[in-house]
Amino acid sequence: MAKPKKFIKSIFNKFGFDVVKWNGYQGNINVLSKNFDNLVLNYQNLFGDKFGELPANENRLNLVKSLLGTPPSEAYFIINSLHKTKDIEGDICEFGVAQGSTSQLIANEVKSGNKKLHLFDSFEGLPAPTEKDLLKDDIFNLGSMKAYTGTMSNPENLVRNRLAQLEFPENRYVTHKGFIEELIKSESDSFPTSVSFAYVDFDFYEPIQIALDYLHTVTKKGAILMVDDYDFFSTGAKTAADEFVQKHEGQYDIFVPDTIYGHFALLTKKAD
Repeated sequence: MAKPKKFIKSIFNKFGFDVVKWNGYQGNINVLSKNFDNLVLNYQNLFGDKFGELPANENRLNLVKSLLGTPPSEAYFIINSLHKTKDIEGDICEFGVAQGSTSQLIANEVKSGNKKLHLFDSFEGLPAPTEKDLLKDDIFNLGSMKAYTGTMSNPENLVRNRLAQLEFPENRYVTHKGFIEELIKSESDSFPTSVSFAYVDFDFYEPIQIALDYLHTVTKKGAILMVDDYDFFSTGAKTAADEFVQKHEGQYDIFVPDTIYGHFALLTKKAD
């Protein structure tokens, strides 16, 4: 497991930033924070011009700033997808919760509605990779794909605490604890029977494949499935998404944005 400082630095490096020792004054930090706020707000306006205007939300800026592992540019595609699918029947799923900052962002955007949030995570870190998971980007400098087994583990109470901070109703979210390949066999009765949006962040081929195959059975026209780490970290995410679209030829539109926005693919269902 990477040391805390190395881990934090690797996350920033992933998105093109370097971490250096800062000897400035608190006032300089405050100015930098305000500059970041202005940058994000301007980005939101530009995003709205290109991909569709987003409704105002007083909590959004701080939640975008607190994200770990998800760049703000990608966060706005999550937010946009949630609002595009708000009138489509179904609940919302996140497959791969980590520390819960993205869960909190999602919950904030849907808090005023009545959709339930289903959160899937082993809370034991990544599973063992398969032969379809080749190391593409060694984000923690561990040297091999197998070395990532068990990394990125976070306790369940982290996401629960984040949702409590948001005052998101406890009766509107469910945590599904365990590896998806086991949950799909033993607890599928507790899965949502209809889904309008899903954020799939399982990193590896097999869990992504299982999640997508399940989602295909419970989504309708217009539902959006967002697969994170497409063509990044492990080759498994891209392989699973591409095979899924080919398997259901003509039933999904796939949109892969320029990597300046992040590494993900949007799958929009074209027919029930």
